[in-house]
Amino acid sequence: MSNKKFKRFINDNPTILRLMHLMGFKLGFGDMTVEEVCAANGVSPELFSTICDIYTQENPQIDMESLRTSDIPVLLSFLRTSHCDYIQNSFKMLHDGVHRMAEHCSAENSAIVNRFFDEYDAEMKRHISFEEDVVFRYVEDLLDGKHDSCLSVGMISEMHSNVDEKIDDFKNIVMTYLPPSSTSTEMYQVLIRILQIQEAMRRHTKVEEKLLLPLAELLEQEGGEQGGILSNREKEIITQVAKGLTNKEIADKLNISIFTVTTHRKNITQKLGIKTIAGLTVYALMNGFLKQEDIKL
Repeated sequence: MSNKKFKRFINDNPTILRLMHLMGFKLGFGDMTVEEVCAANGVSPELFSTICDIYTQENPQIDMESLRTSDIPVLLSFLRTSHCDYIQNSFKMLHDGVHRMAEHCSAENSAIVNRFFDEYDAEMKRHISFEEDVVFRYVEDLLDGKHDSCLSVGMISEMHSNVDEKIDDFKNIVMTYLPPSSTSTEMYQVLIRILQIQEAMRRHTKVEEKLLLPLAELLEQEGGEQGGILSNREKEIITQVAKGLTNKEIADKLNISIFTVTTHRKNITQKLGIKTIAGLTVYALMNGFLKQEDIKL
């Protein structure tokens, strides 16, 4: 995809235009390739391609090994801009449509419909505030080398609530149980907007859960360390490699993902310039990470 002309890429995937807007891409890219446009906008082609796949494919194949913790700031900016767009545009238009629809209902049903939707609207804004004030701030602290010992990516994942159930109930009520009014146009408009928001939020959540949090977890396990010195986790990885464990065995033993192990190994190679297991074993021995009797011959 990187060498494909960007204008052709958009023509083949019209949904990409919205993603470009949310990621702050500038227009006027002429005959540039996807890779050139990404470089001009400070976004890695791998990250852009992955986000595009999440928003355009039902079951995208996510290659986490192609991404880096350096992609996190772009991800955060994209997610924050998406939040603003939901609040200022999508939710506002749905809110206006619901109240117009309610005008065609009886006074009692109108009050019920408005109250139910307003509760959802408030819940959604609380959810977004949690992501902005807790999740994103925690990840930014990790980028700055600060680690709040009272919080972790695992805890955040457990606290990440599902806000889709309430709007799904509202959609079903409007579609199947709300008495028909003198006109159904407003009802159809509301249902269409609900479906659009549900789909957008589903993809948005997937970006958070499949990209942001795994990358943040990697940063967390590195202890926020950046630069040439090995983190404690990287020293653990070298030790296990020297002992002859496979990536899967290391992942199981340290209770981390295989993606995290392979990414650590890539970072170790970049920092030390040592590519072979034999070389890493010698390094581990020389630096006292393990003793010769710990190594399987």
